[in-house]
Amino acid sequence: MNNIVSKSNDKVKFIKNLNEKKFRQKHNAFYLEGIKVVDEVLDLYEKKAVNIKFIACSYDILINLKRGNNIYERINKLYLEKRLEVYDFKREIFEYTTDTVTTQGVLVVLEIPNINFEKLMNNNDSNILILDKIKDQGNLGTIIRTCDAFKVKTIICTAGTADVYSQKTLRSTMGSILRVNIVYIDNYNIDDTFYLIKEKGYKIFGLALQTNKYVEYTEMNLKKICMIVGNEANGISDEILSKCDEILKIRMEDTAESLNVSVATSIILYKQYIDNIK
Repeated sequence: MNNIVSKSNDKVKFIKNLNEKKFRQKHNAFYLEGIKVVDEVLDLYEKKAVNIKFIACSYDILINLKRGNNIYERINKLYLEKRLEVYDFKREIFEYTTDTVTTQGVLVVLEIPNINFEKLMNNNDSNILILDKIKDQGNLGTIIRTCDAFKVKTIICTAGTADVYSQKTLRSTMGSILRVNIVYIDNYNIDDTFYLIKEKGYKIFGLALQTNKYVEYTEMNLKKICMIVGNEANGISDEILSKCDEILKIRMEDTAESLNVSVATSIILYKQYIDNIK
């Protein structure tokens, strides 16, 4: 493997710069860190389901961790077969490179998937979640993880939604980012978006307070559901709310003004999931 022993190395700079959105967009790359998630990425790589730019690891760190030797040997095998570009970082250089408090000594730099919205819809066999300007990165990551848990494999983000490839969001997904299709519709007309969703036979539900209909009393045992949740402070925009077939809210005590958007999303996606497995 190529050894990295200096903080001024180009690979060190590249990884650190991936914490900036503009740099990620320019180089069409992001990174995932940790033994379990890198192992999963390598499984997907074997199936040609992801594009790996390179792997950074630290034998000095991995040697002392459970499964550390196994992942190192797997990575080294791919390197020796000349199938992957791999760099072995000195411990302190790896710790400097990543902002994780307790690093596991391995990360993979991946190409950001290029997902075409129309192609995704034409091949989609999953329920859909639309996120309308969700700003908080932690909420976004938790929502992605919840979608993975409850079989919602397609997420559509409107312009203004946080970047799913920020490290805070990626860590919150706990690897679920690898199992969910995510597309931003920044450059796609809202009317065209919803026309295509309705054309494919989806019933559209919005989660908002402007209704007397409750989630718990609504049957969601439909094959095609599109659920919409909105911005933490302002909810779903009027433009998007007008596209909904039904608007629902969650019953709760009057003492609480509202729920955190990731909590509310978990409740409604769980209801949808349960209704479809009864």
